[in-house]
Amino acid sequence: MSVEPWVRVREQARSSASIHDAGARAATGFAGLGIGSSDVVTIYLRNDFALLEAQIGAGMLGAYVTPANWHSTVDEARYLFENSGTKAIVIHADLLRKVEPALPANVPVLVVETSEALRRAYGVSEAEARVPEGRADWDGWLAALQPRTEPGEPPPGAMIYTSGTTG
Repeated sequence: MSVEPWVRVREQARSSASIHDAGARAATGFAGLGIGSSDVVTIYLRNDFALLEAQIGAGMLGAYVTPANWHSTVDEARYLFENSGTKAIVIHADLLRKVEPALPANVPVLVVETSEALRRAYGVSEAEARVPEGRADWDGWLAALQPRTEPGEPPPGAMIYTSGTTG
């Protein structure tokens, strides 16, 4: 008997197939934004399904993923965005407000609503967790796209800006 693999993030669970489908939709969307091989997608997220979806989508196009430390200051975020040459940013709604002054002009920003579990864990208000008016909502953006069916490029990996220790 075959069992469908599942991924769990806090108390939520999704099938591996649904995450890969969303990743293939993200690849279609990223390609529509002009992202391709060796470009950079910055992921400014806490651990969440959107992190996996964006990583899969970017990887299918041969684009680098640059995970951002969500504790970064505005100046640190600005440096990362500019130095990496990011072509798109995927970010949680509450984190967007913190680094909005650092966002580069003309770079698409896709905003992920901060989940209830993350709101509770990090003391984020319901208002801060919502996608701001006029910003692209990650889930709505994905829902409007078809999954990419072309064979993907080999994912190049991640462009890391921290060693994960003292820097």
